[in-house]
Amino acid sequence: MKLSQLIVLFQLGILSTCADALQFTANAVMSTPGRADVSTYLYYSTGRIRKEFFYYGEPVIQILDANKHISLMCFTDQTLCYENKTLEEINIGIEKAITTPCENNSALSCENLGLVEINQRHAVKWKITAKEGESEKVSNLWLDKELNIPVKHTLFNGTIIELKWLGDEKLNNRETDKWAQTIKLANGETLESFQWFDKELKISIRETFPNGNSQELQHIVVKEIDNKLFSMPVGYEKKSMNNPLGQTGSSVKK
Repeated sequence: MKLSQLIVLFQLGILSTCADALQFTANAVMSTPGRADVSTYLYYSTGRIRKEFFYYGEPVIQILDANKHISLMCFTDQTLCYENKTLEEINIGIEKAITTPCENNSALSCENLGLVEINQRHAVKWKITAKEGESEKVSNLWLDKELNIPVKHTLFNGTIIELKWLGDEKLNNRETDKWAQTIKLANGETLESFQWFDKELKISIRETFPNGNSQELQHIVVKEIDNKLFSMPVGYEKKSMNNPLGQTGSSVKK
């Protein structure tokens, strides 16, 4: 298990807990200093997400369905969808809650070390062991008992990732918890970012990074989403991305 993979494991827990109990629409905005904002409109439902954005100036619809293991990239001007069917897990960007850090990961083994108090929060401490050949690399993770998000993670190489609750804060008329995330690298370098965790959606709706970048969900509307939005648009041709020669064999229109 690489350092980057362990950090991703930590971050995924921050991004969400039980968001699959809700449906909502939002505008996802990524901001970089000195550049124009990049905006994506999205629809979210259990295990599914639809994104609408521009790809080199062309309007695009991307549909990810983790329940059916289907990924569609549809180009509006061409009325053409490229489909990728895979048995691998599709990451829709909003994951369900983790109850154990080793869930669905055969490369890791976990040991529950019991309930502890950390940063004024009650958390379950886990010992995580990753095997690489004959060697073992051990990390520790503290999983918040109430929110099921990691509030601290000490990695085998000395890196420490930690969340500290800063209090309640209203963001765009949404009730949130504000958190500071600190990453202390083994070389002594420290990186700090901030996250706003939506109390209703149970996901992070804003995050700022040390380099000045930020990502945020804006104009959030909690409502029921029409199932048709997670299917290939009517009138589009479908081609498979699995054919290395680009030949579709059985292109269909819907």
